[in-house]
Amino acid sequence: MNNKKLLIIIGVAALLVVGGVGGFLAFNGNKGKNSSNSTQEYAETAGKAYDEAKEKNVKEADDPYDTKVDFEGLQATNEDVYAWIRIPGTNIDYPILQNAEEADDYYLNRTMDGQTGLPGSIYTEKYNTTGFTDPVTVIYGHTLHDGTMFSELKKYKDKEFFDENRDIYIQLPGGRKKYQIFAAVAFDDRYLMGNYAFTYDEDFNKYISELKACMEGNVDESIDVSFGQKIITLSTCIDEYPDQRWLVNAVLVDEEWY
Repeated sequence: MNNKKLLIIIGVAALLVVGGVGGFLAFNGNKGKNSSNSTQEYAETAGKAYDEAKEKNVKEADDPYDTKVDFEGLQATNEDVYAWIRIPGTNIDYPILQNAEEADDYYLNRTMDGQTGLPGSIYTEKYNTTGFTDPVTVIYGHTLHDGTMFSELKKYKDKEFFDENRDIYIQLPGGRKKYQIFAAVAFDDRYLMGNYAFTYDEDFNKYISELKACMEGNVDESIDVSFGQKIITLSTCIDEYPDQRWLVNAVLVDEEWY
């Protein structure tokens, strides 16, 4: 075989390889694009389902503390719904779920209607009671590009917003609770329920001290939080810092049972 024929064969082979790789990349690129579109469409559908559940089962009042929630109606869709959280000044207005049998992150990527995928749900783990009677109740939710779920917790990075929007309301089948936010901070990603024994005053007070010592965020030092009080910690991710979590913390200031 002469050199000219050899060069022609090598050239053709190279074109086939490049063409094949290009076709592979184009196929997978389109496949990824279609998958992304499907995920977005599903998230939008799930978001509408939450809106419909709210419209059908939640009657809001001028005073958020007076909000009425039809838990029987919500639990007809999913019996794991046990509370409703509302934070004035944000779009956070969602059911809270808990499953006592599945994996801890069962509702991280599972919606209220039981479908797997974004936006997931607002949820607590089985290590917390559903009556918010623990020293610390940790509530989880996604931060998403569409601004839903716990995305607007990031508003509390702004000092003025933090100062003017301090209330969190939680409705339960037999009562209601009002909390006052005292700290919104960037924390490390340690597993809170596994790293602190909140039923012991030493660990509880250590957690509060560490929250108040955080470099990034806002803290109201005038609010005294000590062992014996009940707090909630709302936890969500920080996209640009995957080894951190944005925590909004509030102390119980009022409750009624009926």
